[in-house]
Amino acid sequence: MTISGIANSTGTSLFLRGKGLCSTTAQHDWVKVCLRDATLMLTMAKLKPEPELVFERKNKNLLKIPKNARIEKRPIPHPPAASPYAGANVPKVVYVSTKSPFMSIAKRVQKLLREAEKRATQSICLGNKRKSSKDKLTQLKNASEALRKEPVFIKATGRAIDKAMEVGKWFDKKDGFTTKVKTGTVMVVDDIVRDEVIEAEKQLTGDAQQTDDQEDVASKADAERKQGKNNSKPDNGDLSDLPDSRTRWVNMVEITITMD
Repeated sequence: MTISGIANSTGTSLFLRGKGLCSTTAQHDWVKVCLRDATLMLTMAKLKPEPELVFERKNKNLLKIPKNARIEKRPIPHPPAASPYAGANVPKVVYVSTKSPFMSIAKRVQKLLREAEKRATQSICLGNKRKSSKDKLTQLKNASEALRKEPVFIKATGRAIDKAMEVGKWFDKKDGFTTKVKTGTVMVVDDIVRDEVIEAEKQLTGDAQQTDDQEDVASKADAERKQGKNNSKPDNGDLSDLPDSRTRWVNMVEITITMD
């Protein structure tokens, strides 16, 4: 029975009289309040807050880079994207970057799932009169299980996680799809590169200072002033002990999408 039906039932009328709400207007107002509260409770039940993504590791005590060096991020290595027509034993992965168009990702996932559905149902022949209904039902069941065993994975790291989650939510809202979210971290390598421009400027400044000291002893005050300016600049650090690379953790999300 619906909420309105309960509110209009005889039992509710007797309950209202027991509460002293004999007036029709009072009863109507009380029912409106009940309906409003019930609707609000149902709405709150549907709008459950999305769980916050939790990641395993966080970067601690990262190597500090001096100002006369810079970081060059290496691309994260991964296998090439599998063909949609590859067999069920080949994982189907869609890698998402910050520049990947939303619909391009969604269509790629849909194509992979459609081809998986074709492979799962290619052995089904419901028009075969020689097979009993039980055999046909068994074929459908086996095809459904095979389809669930061939998911499509959406993987993203760092700032691309938000876009991957949007694609996952888009499939979650559509009928016929099941999504699962898994979080983790991946270790990446950054190259530490010496900034040649800063090093060249630093070398030129040192050579000019040395020449001034040798040629003109009388300009000692100017030399000290220049030396003071150089000392006022932030220390660029010593690159002799600086390693060629450093490692850090990057957040990763993996969204599994299957057809029901």
